[in-house]
Amino acid sequence: MHFFNVRALAVALALSAFLLPLSTFPQRPPAQPNAAEILHKMQKLQVLGSVLYIAAHPDDENTRLIAWLSNGKKVRTGYLSLTRGDGGQNLIGPELGDALGIIRTQELLEARRIDGGEQFFTRAVDFGYSKSAEESFEKWGKQEVLRDVVRVIRMFQPDIIITRFPTDGSGGHGHHTASAILANEAFDLAGDPKAFPEQLQQGLEVWQPRRLFFNGSSWWRKDVAELAQTDPDWFSVDVGGYDPLLGLSYTEIAGRSRSMHKSQGFGAAETRGEMLEYLHLEKGDRPKTKDIFEGIDMTWGRIPNGTRFQDRFAKIIHGYDLQSPAASIDALQSLRTEMGYDTKALNNSELRMSSILQRDIGNIVVFALGLSVELSYTSPFVTDINAPSECVLTNRSSRAIQSWLFPGDTIQPFLTRKCSNCTQDFGIQSGPFWLERAHAVLYDVPSAEIGQPVIVEYASTYVSPTSKGDNIRLDLAAQYKWVDRVDGERIRPVYITPVASIIPKTNILIARGGTQTIEVEVEALTDDLYGQLTAIAPKGWKFSDHSRALDVAIPGSAPVSMGSVPLPENRSAVDVYVARRNERESFTFRLTPSTNAEAGVITFAFSGPKGKADRTLHEIDYPHIMPQVYYTPAEVKLIPLDVKVNAQRVGYIKGAGDDVPQAIERLGVAVEMVDPSTATLESIAKYDAIVVGIRAYNTEKAMAAFNPTLMRYVESGGTVVAQYNTRSSDMVLPDSLFGPYPFKLTRDRVTVEEAPPTFLDPKHPLLNSPNTITVADFDGWVQERGLYFCGSLDPHYTPLIAWNDPGEEPLNGGLITCDYGKGRYVYTGISFFRELPAGVPGAYRLFANLISNRSVRTP
Repeated sequence: MHFFNVRALAVALALSAFLLPLSTFPQRPPAQPNAAEILHKMQKLQVLGSVLYIAAHPDDENTRLIAWLSNGKKVRTGYLSLTRGDGGQNLIGPELGDALGIIRTQELLEARRIDGGEQFFTRAVDFGYSKSAEESFEKWGKQEVLRDVVRVIRMFQPDIIITRFPTDGSGGHGHHTASAILANEAFDLAGDPKAFPEQLQQGLEVWQPRRLFFNGSSWWRKDVAELAQTDPDWFSVDVGGYDPLLGLSYTEIAGRSRSMHKSQGFGAAETRGEMLEYLHLEKGDRPKTKDIFEGIDMTWGRIPNGTRFQDRFAKIIHGYDLQSPAASIDALQSLRTEMGYDTKALNNSELRMSSILQRDIGNIVVFALGLSVELSYTSPFVTDINAPSECVLTNRSSRAIQSWLFPGDTIQPFLTRKCSNCTQDFGIQSGPFWLERAHAVLYDVPSAEIGQPVIVEYASTYVSPTSKGDNIRLDLAAQYKWVDRVDGERIRPVYITPVASIIPKTNILIARGGTQTIEVEVEALTDDLYGQLTAIAPKGWKFSDHSRALDVAIPGSAPVSMGSVPLPENRSAVDVYVARRNERESFTFRLTPSTNAEAGVITFAFSGPKGKADRTLHEIDYPHIMPQVYYTPAEVKLIPLDVKVNAQRVGYIKGAGDDVPQAIERLGVAVEMVDPSTATLESIAKYDAIVVGIRAYNTEKAMAAFNPTLMRYVESGGTVVAQYNTRSSDMVLPDSLFGPYPFKLTRDRVTVEEAPPTFLDPKHPLLNSPNTITVADFDGWVQERGLYFCGSLDPHYTPLIAWNDPGEEPLNGGLITCDYGKGRYVYTGISFFRELPAGVPGAYRLFANLISNRSVRTP
């Protein structure tokens, strides 16, 4: 076997000062650069400077500065985001929480692929909007996140650190302020051997950056341009330059990079011409000129004998032939080999730099060859590590090469070689590493994996294009390719999975009394899946029976008699047989509560001769990122709840994407989607209520023309419940026209989920019918109370609840209502889109009131 697994090696590389630095480990295979881009990569190797940009979230990074640093100044440039953005909102789909963190991680990797930067993270979980750094540190533990920032600095070893936000809190979000405070402290601690000494024992070494800058903006200082002219601590850089080898200005690159943040709706223009960025020196020595790199050795002179090697490399670049990149290979390989021999006098940092150069020169050699090596499988999912695979090597150059894939075989120019099943169990992905263990406010990952954006399993082989020089290692991630009739060739990673995915039709069951029904599907991820599906309920619940969609015998096995092995009342089991991969079998379980039935979870697990499974497989597939896979436990949250609702049929207008329609169905209400582009007053008159999805007035253009119809529906006796929107340039009509009477959207929010409510109109029907809402209904909420509350209310509106974060004035714009004609209009900034999917009982009771038919008119 000619391959070896490199996940362990990748982790070692992240820590070891003697090997390679942490990289972005992209899941998308690198594109073959053209001849001009190869030359650009060679030019970058002439510069050994490095910059680490530090902020709090995906989208906080200044892609203009990163693109300029990486491509204009040609320094290694990294972005350290404290979080993966999992506490935010999602403009393109329903994914929130961990799933949103996966999307935003991939969006950052796609952004860095465009602008040339590298990506890093700490273990901090984005718990939503925070109003202060103190709250952020209280949640995360300041020392824990500071330890991670120091670790990344010691791994990346930047000459310069740049922060995005000020330390005084004027950057708004508490996470923003926290990122700046941590960067400033880590700047000093990274070079202190007494700080986090365990990192030194793990192979890292102290590293003292030279300077720390704050990337100022007119957001915080309107006079920043004038300051940069007069204050010696302010520096301005023009990031709007143009690179003829790339055919782009750095701001064009930045616009494309920024536009990868699609889940946040941050499409950006690709600008051209001068663009100034402003940097304020916070720590370190002040440059003697206006060059932020003044006095920092950016040459190979940082390595003993490096000047000699750099001179040779400069000659190779000077002689580079755009018509024949492969003509430089012999000289590159010879230089790379000599550098590998000349390491005895190098200290750890120097050896690290030399290793980076040798690796990158090897990559350029492979690019110059136009070499293509692909490891592919016949399915995107495999359950057997020995699944059939194929590796294809195509030598597209005019010279013969050697490859470990084909020992003893010289692969001639323009020839393809194939081998089957030569990779065994390597190169196959297993899902987001940071979600492998349960987490709260910090991800639980091994120390060696802290900082990494993703971990990609690689299979590796070696090639040699010359008789001189060391072999070059090629890392291959397994891929699955197919052709879409519209999109053409598509590609995705190959994942190793359990033998089955256990898919409850709902992850929450609102038990309103009597026998409850749960539907579960078993999807086979292998052929001829058979075994047994077991369900375990909390104490006090009795399974009455179960049924299956298909009545088939399991071939080669005797039927299982449930009566022969009595199960406890709170357990049930059923035989499973699914003949073909990706097919499903459905089961219905019925259970009844006793008087002492407890809340809890119903867990499901499959077991059979081919293996076990107790998780649900989820796929994330958007065109701008590589398809992703993650798992959640196969369980249903069982909530015995006294909740009444007298609405029978609700229309739902989709917004940015949420799971509120499914939550409404859990209340026993039929939900139908309403298309505002085609709906009429007659077609919506049948609904007891219409619910407007989150940010619908930001995302659904048809709402501008449909909203008057919606108001006539209210006037005729209907109920409309509109969920939060944001006041921004993408609103399809002014917020003053959302409802029957005007109000204004604000950025007000209550971030402390435990903030006590104050009922402003305790006798109002929405707080009493059909459910009496009490303070206890606001226990157990998640992340926040609400966001983007209303202000400047017309007198017709009645605010129902007031909240406030500690030390702030109460806000009453989170839930407002008014009568209009015969009907009722409700606007709410309460985070039902988070609370209902999380199974918060009180949120269900309150929402049931909002959509229920009115039994009492508001006075």
